[in-house]
Amino acid sequence: MLFESMLYVIGIAYVTLCMVKERVELRFKAAAFCDALTGIGNRRAFMVNGERMLIECQRRCSPMALLLCDLDHFKRLDDAYGHQTGDQVLVAFSQVLAETLGTKDVFARIGGEEFACLLAATDEQAAVTVAERVRQAFARLPLLEPGLLSVSIGVVSSETRGYDLPRLLSLADEALYGAKHQGRNRVHTVSRSALELQPD
Repeated sequence: MLFESMLYVIGIAYVTLCMVKERVELRFKAAAFCDALTGIGNRRAFMVNGERMLIECQRRCSPMALLLCDLDHFKRLDDAYGHQTGDQVLVAFSQVLAETLGTKDVFARIGGEEFACLLAATDEQAAVTVAERVRQAFARLPLLEPGLLSVSIGVVSSETRGYDLPRLLSLADEALYGAKHQGRNRVHTVSRSALELQPD
């Protein structure tokens, strides 16, 4: 009887240990895909979830758009107002994305002040409209004096060709460069010449 009781206790302890181990592993796995500051996905999460979305959109012959967002003059703002304010700005922009984008869309912080968004079943024209809503919502945030918060956004759509995610990111980066080059605080689409230069 004593032996059976000991076996029972050992069994319970083993099951509990396994559950704790599984919980810890899940927590570590979640942390590997999460941006610690903003709580949204990181670059790794974006690439994994983005590839899934791309495959699904291609399977359905449905367009998909990518927005690449870069907060204007962020380093200058961070230096002038302090890192705490800079962090608040990054978190606030993440919230703007969460409130503006659709539930099926994928978005993540992929760099210091750079965010990427994949919009499901969205053509270029609709993506520009969404990007403009993001830009305006961010500019209206009451965190700092009016005019200090702005974002440049590069837009590209998969409908032109069947791009893989790294190529879409490259094209969106070109569009973002165009937005910065034209004075920042704007939405810019990738040029036709840039599309033609991309290999099939």
